[in-house]
Amino acid sequence: MQVLERIIPYKRSDVFPLYLVGDIHCGTIHCAEDEIRSKVQEIKSNPQALWLGMGDYAEWITPFDKRWDPSQKAVASWLEQDNIAECQRKWIKKLFEPIRKQCIGLLYGNHEESIRHCNHDNVLKNVCDDLELENLGYSCFVDFIFRREGSKEAHQIRGAFTHGTGNARTDSGKVNYLARFMSDFDAQLYGYAHTHTIYMLTPTNLGIDKRDTIEGYSKIGALTGCFFRTYTQGVVASYGEQKVYKPTRIGCPKFNIYPDDGEVGIEIKVKLW
Repeated sequence: MQVLERIIPYKRSDVFPLYLVGDIHCGTIHCAEDEIRSKVQEIKSNPQALWLGMGDYAEWITPFDKRWDPSQKAVASWLEQDNIAECQRKWIKKLFEPIRKQCIGLLYGNHEESIRHCNHDNVLKNVCDDLELENLGYSCFVDFIFRREGSKEAHQIRGAFTHGTGNARTDSGKVNYLARFMSDFDAQLYGYAHTHTIYMLTPTNLGIDKRDTIEGYSKIGALTGCFFRTYTQGVVASYGEQKVYKPTRIGCPKFNIYPDDGEVGIEIKVKLW
């Protein structure tokens, strides 16, 4: 587990969006490539936007992996079959290059771990080296230190982030992963990936302040979505379709951090048509 401190100067009126971007799964025809490129442009368009990579940026599946499909009908047209890891690394590098300076760091996902074990390719380390990004391991704490310009005033928000694990199919089962993570790790802001679901959780605990007054203390966390379609019309079925998983919601949550107020909001967009 990694620990990182990020110091961010701010003015009183500033709002800092924090995007938790993961489960892209590039390299498969089921990757929503247009949607992830659009999200990158959205981040790039706001100089105050920050983002953190939540893992599973590519499929990274090779013939040594039990998930390999010998028909090859499920791979993207740009993927070279004899150069799988390198092709996907270059694709991810090109995708993230425009927003690398806004990046907090990148987490491993189970797909990055699988190819590291099966093929001895540490693809996440290579992507981090390519873009000069922080390698956050599989899970991490991040202390966001907001320092007001022209003042000694500073505010800290601690985040805990993990790619996560689990194979729950129900919404309640997936939310339980997040709830346990928020219970077991001491932070204020949380991100849990892997579930291909977007969901928000805001538990509140009671405590006593320095004046012996009862006060509520809130946390905020989210399951961080994906850019992988479980069901894609007219092509070979994804592994999710074969197991009759629920349809995924494409996208990722955006936290809005208000450092001067010590508040965090969250935006989750849903496409209705």
